[in-house]
Amino acid sequence: MGSALIAAVLFLNGCRAPKPGLRPPDKIREIEGYASLRLTRGGETARSKFAFAVDSPRSARIEIFDALGRSVSIFLVRGGEAWLALPSKKAYWRGGRDEVIAKFLGFPVRPAEIAGLLSGRWSGEAGEGWTLERDNGGRVVTGTRGDLSFRVLEFFSGNDLPRRWSFRGSGTEGVVTLLETAFDRPGPDFSPGFLRSYSSLTWPEIERMLR
Repeated sequence: MGSALIAAVLFLNGCRAPKPGLRPPDKIREIEGYASLRLTRGGETARSKFAFAVDSPRSARIEIFDALGRSVSIFLVRGGEAWLALPSKKAYWRGGRDEVIAKFLGFPVRPAEIAGLLSGRWSGEAGEGWTLERDNGGRVVTGTRGDLSFRVLEFFSGNDLPRRWSFRGSGTEGVVTLLETAFDRPGPDFSPGFLRSYSSLTWPEIERMLR
């Protein structure tokens, strides 16, 4: 992530209380919720809060908010395609899945892997290519795939749902704290239809707007 995108990820005041006691199902179809992120890359650190919805293994939507609760940016993934939208500018950039996600995190991850990190469930496609370590209770506590790694720092009390974890890869490191979540709700919207009223721009044009 360059300084332009770091600038778009704004620190939010306040914190929603976490929801202890929520246990994810063994096989997750969909996960959505709200989390905070501290992200450091290239000597710059940004803090944000974001809403997420992941329909494993093909679709994901991440929406980042400013301190007033306004949408700053939306990352939308459907299959091999992805979009980065700036609602305040009515503009978007379309690229490949890995390319767009890498602009946000600094490295590519699949929707299934995002779901694994958020839920602690690493079966099927989520765990492909990962070396995972578990604690005595069978909970995944660390994972490595190439130069990408994560470590669960805290679980919800009496639960196997990760509450806080760190990650590192390709010169980027960060900490995610899960604030609210729900599983397998019907009808999350992963359609790019809302972009019909937006202008399609190149990445350099989007980057200039972010500055």
